[in-house]
Amino acid sequence: MTNTARTVSLGLIILAGGRSSRMGRDKAALPWRGATLLTDLLLRSQGVAFDEIIVSANRPPDLSALPPDLAARIIVVADSFQGCGPLGGMEAAFRACTCSYCLVLSVDLPFYDFSPVKQILPELAQMPQVDLFLSMSESRPQPLAAIYRRGPALEAVQAALNAGKRRVLSIADKLAVRILDDAGAPILYENVNTPSAYKAALAIDANRRRAVPIVSLSAARSGDGKTSLAVQVIAELTRRGYAVAYVKSTHHRRCREKIGSDTDRAAQAGAVQTLLCSPDDMADGEGKEEALLRLAQQMAADVAIVESRSHGPFPVLYIDGPEPPPMHPDHITAVIGRGGNPSFCYIAPAHIDSLCSYILYLTTS
Repeated sequence: MTNTARTVSLGLIILAGGRSSRMGRDKAALPWRGATLLTDLLLRSQGVAFDEIIVSANRPPDLSALPPDLAARIIVVADSFQGCGPLGGMEAAFRACTCSYCLVLSVDLPFYDFSPVKQILPELAQMPQVDLFLSMSESRPQPLAAIYRRGPALEAVQAALNAGKRRVLSIADKLAVRILDDAGAPILYENVNTPSAYKAALAIDANRRRAVPIVSLSAARSGDGKTSLAVQVIAELTRRGYAVAYVKSTHHRRCREKIGSDTDRAAQAGAVQTLLCSPDDMADGEGKEEALLRLAQQMAADVAIVESRSHGPFPVLYIDGPEPPPMHPDHITAVIGRGGNPSFCYIAPAHIDSLCSYILYLTTS
């Protein structure tokens, strides 16, 4: 797409100046795909020929990893209306931009692929009466992944701020809105506002790069219910129409599957393939975690459940117990149990439906 293909100008505004209070650290600087959430989004934006790129940030962002020609094009602006959330960032960015239209994106959209704007771009010149192209995802409006006509939007934002309003959608009543119902897959609009959401995004991204997506079930001790839970998960996912494989970690050597074993229970629950991973199955120089992941990738399944006490590949679902987890907390995406640590998603062990839906979210998004 080039500028000659349209008669209107389009700018990109990335809102990266929030307080990140729920995350506990600057979201824009979170590591993502070898870059940060901000720089990765900027790199992906090059798939669209934006006339201007504005980053709304109340502290100077680190853009040193960007190609020099891209970094040179970026204008960084700070809020004039401090403490007013996204509307404050939009007001400063709209004033700094000279384009007729602006795509406004929150920085915490790691899976946004710019396909919605590519679809609507040819129509902008034919719709001068539309002030806001508002994407809808699963019946939810996405005002921080939307295209605004800059002039009317700036007036509406300033009026809202002067009236003490803070909700982005509060300006919609002042604008001519076109709803975009077919605005791409819901994953495009998944944001990372909390540590647990960030971990889930990392898990989704990792699984997208695997031939067979996985989740690991882990507990601090033997007898804490890993296999029983795995069997229930396999049965429910199979009922939902998914082909599920099962890989069991064991410290015993020269193991074989037998009737009544954990692998047999998994097969009886519906697993299309089961494997034991013993020390004999590890290649030279290979760790247990790498061996489990390698074996899972060799299975013909939609998803693989890996059961291991302390070597489960990321993402790990940890069955809560009286002892601390046997692996680093960064490997744990969810806890099967109760708690309030924002670093983890918590799922009650009896809620198999919720657990399976979460597993599918991590493996099929």
